[in-house]
Amino acid sequence: MATLLGIFDYLVIAIMLCVSALIGLYFRFTGGRQKTTDEFLMGSRTMGIVPVAFSLMATCLSSVSVLGVPAETYLYGTQILLNVIGIPVGGFIAVYGFLPVFYDMKVSTAYEYLERRFGTTTRTIAASLFTLQMVLYMGVVLYAPSLALNAVTGLSTWASILTLAAVCMIYSSQGGLKAVLWTIVFQALLMYTAMIAVIVKISMMEGFKETFDISKEGGRLIFFDFSGDLIKRYTFWNSILNGTIFYLSTFGTNQSQIQRFLSVGNLRKAQIALIVSIPLIILFTLLTVWDGIAVFTLFHDCDPMKDENVKLSSADQIFPYAILKLFGSIPGLTGLCIAGVFSASLGTLSSVVNSLAGVTVEDFIKPYCSCKISDMWMTFVAKLLAVGYIALTLLITFIVSNFRGVFEAANVIIGMVSGPTLGVYSLGMFSTTANEPGTLFGLMLGFIVYLWMGFGSYLTKAEVPTLSRSITGCPKNSNMEFFNVTTSSILIENVTQALPLTEKEKYIFPVYKWSYMWLPLISTMIVIIVGYIASYILSYLISVPDVEPENLSPFVRGLYFKSTTNSEKTRIKNNEVELNEKAGNVNPSYTSTDDT
Repeated sequence: MATLLGIFDYLVIAIMLCVSALIGLYFRFTGGRQKTTDEFLMGSRTMGIVPVAFSLMATCLSSVSVLGVPAETYLYGTQILLNVIGIPVGGFIAVYGFLPVFYDMKVSTAYEYLERRFGTTTRTIAASLFTLQMVLYMGVVLYAPSLALNAVTGLSTWASILTLAAVCMIYSSQGGLKAVLWTIVFQALLMYTAMIAVIVKISMMEGFKETFDISKEGGRLIFFDFSGDLIKRYTFWNSILNGTIFYLSTFGTNQSQIQRFLSVGNLRKAQIALIVSIPLIILFTLLTVWDGIAVFTLFHDCDPMKDENVKLSSADQIFPYAILKLFGSIPGLTGLCIAGVFSASLGTLSSVVNSLAGVTVEDFIKPYCSCKISDMWMTFVAKLLAVGYIALTLLITFIVSNFRGVFEAANVIIGMVSGPTLGVYSLGMFSTTANEPGTLFGLMLGFIVYLWMGFGSYLTKAEVPTLSRSITGCPKNSNMEFFNVTTSSILIENVTQALPLTEKEKYIFPVYKWSYMWLPLISTMIVIIVGYIASYILSYLISVPDVEPENLSPFVRGLYFKSTTNSEKTRIKNNEVELNEKAGNVNPSYTSTDDT
């Protein structure tokens, strides 16, 4: 079924890869030439709002989203779109509840806060979990588009993987954060172009109104499914709650994002960058769902996963197959769309690699290395780490190659740490009762429960019924069965939807059938509730240090101030005055004069 790409398609892809690499080399030989850790990891803390906003978007979304969301919409409908409601909600809480704390404390990484709030053990465990999560996630992000494109275009899977890894290695290890951010701006434009091109082409073929009419008739336009069924993949409730938890965790606790916020030099610019990124993420998500609607319109009467002439092996291949079908006869356009998919991979990979290098230097090497290492050598180490993490990602792709359902796998991996970690930061910033032993107990329990539920569901392969799909319009297909409903003939094309659960499925533990959308919320609440109760009990059994007001979110500092004694009020008030002065008088060396 695979169709070879044309020379112009390869040329467009090559140009995208070369431009990405050249941006990295440009920043290698300009400015400070990446000779300090501050420049390599933090962009000298002078980055503008626009590149940071695009980077925030690219870190939240990836090639998994470009391929996965259209496929999910094609199979399950548009209910997933309500996930975007969580973007401004999570963003607002992060802007005013989380970011001020990081800037007040002038931390180098998000995990430095945890050490100052709880202790070294919490910092090390959280940083380790983040590293594990991101390494696994990078493997999925690198492997997914290469596999999907191989199936429909004949583009070699491992040639694609090695090429993407090499290009990412060049510009992320040579150009540092500056190259990563500006390359993402270029790549984001290609991502948007690819998604818009599919929508425009199908709308021209079928008609704009007809696209939505066909999707409505096919049952894909779903926005208000208020079902409380925990098994149902997407509902009104789990879409909104999952979106809120995901984006609050991403904006407020994920080191890849915190690093970007700190790179702009002051709190106000960091808050503006986050606010600017919100419509970018909403637009991206809207386009991916719209692509799913458009693709369903294209294949509404001939599902390529059921068509004997095509027989796609995975839903992740539907979007690339649509690209090939739409633009295969137009030289270069297929290559442009594939370049957009590859750009989504590169943007996420480079962001994560740079943040992992920073975490390793700041949270593992500096705290535990007793020897004195010059900043020049530490910068060299950070560059080696960037190369090393890319190499490690290549090894992880061998493991990922055995995964099924790339979109769900990616979400399980992300939620594995983001949910429990959000619980830890919430305890630290919003509670004076939380202490290290109690919080760690909650963290471990939440993490273990998530692993049990998430990977238990994934490994048992519990079937999730999809919406109906037809092959009535497929050419030369003799395997059609019909039944009559009034005057219509409806195709029975997916037996698993119409029949009761098989004997094997009946014995799957009920929790394993729950939608993956609930898992981050469950793990977050376990950490918060168990961590708080354990901390409260332990506070009577062991001595715990007082909580400094700078460790608390601005949302609760006032409440904490009112609940203390008069003498303590005076001390805290003086501290808050000092914090406000620091926030208002940022070190000029950390402030950019270019807001864009």
